[in-house]
Amino acid sequence: MELLSTLGTVSLKAVATALLGRTLWRTAQSREQPSAEPFMALLGTLTLWAGFALGDELSPLVPGDVVSTVCSLGQLGAAMLVPGIWTVYALGYTGRGTGLTKRRIALFLGIAFPVVMSGVAIATTNSETAMVRQLAPLIGFEVFYLFGLFVYGTYLLVRFGGDHPRVSNTQVAVVTGGVAAPYLISLDTFETVWNATGTGGGTSVGLLVSGVLLTVAVRRYPVTTGFPKADHVARTRVFETLRESVVVLDWNDHVLDVNEATIDLFDTSAEAVIGEPIRTLSEGLDGPDFSAGATGTVWLRTSKGRRQFQFGVSAVTDTSSDRDAPVARTVLLRDVTDQQTRQQRLSVLNRILRHNVRNDLDTVLAHTNRIDDEDVRETLRTTVNGTLRLSTKAREAEDVMTAVTDTPEPVDIADVASSVAEAFRSRDDSNDVSVVVDDEPQVVSHRTVLRRVLLELVENGLEHAETESPRVEIRVQRGSDGIPEVVVADRGPGLPEREREILAAGTESQLRHGQGIGLWFVHWAVTQLGGELTFDRNEPTGSVITVRLYDGADDRS
Repeated sequence: MELLSTLGTVSLKAVATALLGRTLWRTAQSREQPSAEPFMALLGTLTLWAGFALGDELSPLVPGDVVSTVCSLGQLGAAMLVPGIWTVYALGYTGRGTGLTKRRIALFLGIAFPVVMSGVAIATTNSETAMVRQLAPLIGFEVFYLFGLFVYGTYLLVRFGGDHPRVSNTQVAVVTGGVAAPYLISLDTFETVWNATGTGGGTSVGLLVSGVLLTVAVRRYPVTTGFPKADHVARTRVFETLRESVVVLDWNDHVLDVNEATIDLFDTSAEAVIGEPIRTLSEGLDGPDFSAGATGTVWLRTSKGRRQFQFGVSAVTDTSSDRDAPVARTVLLRDVTDQQTRQQRLSVLNRILRHNVRNDLDTVLAHTNRIDDEDVRETLRTTVNGTLRLSTKAREAEDVMTAVTDTPEPVDIADVASSVAEAFRSRDDSNDVSVVVDDEPQVVSHRTVLRRVLLELVENGLEHAETESPRVEIRVQRGSDGIPEVVVADRGPGLPEREREILAAGTESQLRHGQGIGLWFVHWAVTQLGGELTFDRNEPTGSVITVRLYDGADDRS
């Protein structure tokens, strides 16, 4: 009977060791995942515990007490390490990191302190009674401390499982049960039951249960994946590194939290504003409505001077509640001073260009007839008419760009190309504008804008032609990747390299600027249409300009 009991215990410990070892090996296959390393350490320690327990059971087969002593100490060490590793795993998995901060170093030193002091007591005390008296409180402290660590790690996971939609309570229960089983089942109450039934010690059963539960956990649940940790860390990093100012408010408009951008913007500290009304940050914040969903603009005094901000308020909901009840609000402050100033500047300049300058030029043109010198009169008329055309083109460009905000519609590219060619042919018989249709693609786009782009490209090709009979070809086709394209080829001198560089740079300066706004308009319009503009040389002379219309392309074969 005793032999059978021993064989049963050996078998349980052997199966537990094999099961935990296999689960450890399986976890190691995905060790690149953020939470894998602490979970592997947990499995590895439990595997050693089971291995030392198996070795202790087989130690009578080896002469002497060395094997038995080593295995006993190994089991004790593994049992003491598990709660600490469990806490590390819980910290990492819930997104609190696994770095060794001062507090965590002190936390884990609490495990080693009673052990070291026990060793000192054993080495320096001659009286067995005195040694027992010194060891009792140290052992009691160690048990209590390890129990506290285990409870803390379990609390973190239980709370996280309740808050995170992708971590189930069942997962938390299975993992926690797998780690706690060797401790719970080896309690005196259970130990008596196992001994009475002859199924082996409670530790043997506990380690086997641990192997079974952790195997299930690894197979069925995301115990090593990074999303819980990544989710928490990503949210924290976004909040802290966002360039815009973010303020978290309670429902009484008191500050709950601020990011670094807010601290720098208002030259303050988190300690000075948290718990205070939002108006503490700046006087301009005492008037706006900060209810959820509110938006607006406000002028605020900041460390950079008086600036204008656009704000938006969002509700923060409690995801752990079935009702998604709002618990706070976030106020996002975006500095729009430069943007508003730029819009005002463009509006004023546009008004001057469209009205004041045009009216003044009309007056100048009307008085050119009073100039007696014909050469001067013609030069003045040519210059004024060119400036008037430039003003008209700028106005038309603005009108067309406004059309981009309208709802897009299906556009037959070939039909648009044909209408553009017909417009130039009817204007002057000498203009040779041909259309070649290799395919008939349609795009969901803006017909008015696309037509104006082609008018500008064809006009540019005809205007700069170096022959008496200028020729421009419009080709409608699909690229090798199936994207609709409109190609405009002329026989002019070609687009100067300087113009290409300016368009590629996306900006002009006093020393580096283009000759007009025609190509700028084409560039803006094609960009707004979601397309791409490319320039090539035509052989033997001229330019080949390709407009690729990605957005809304119909990929019919």
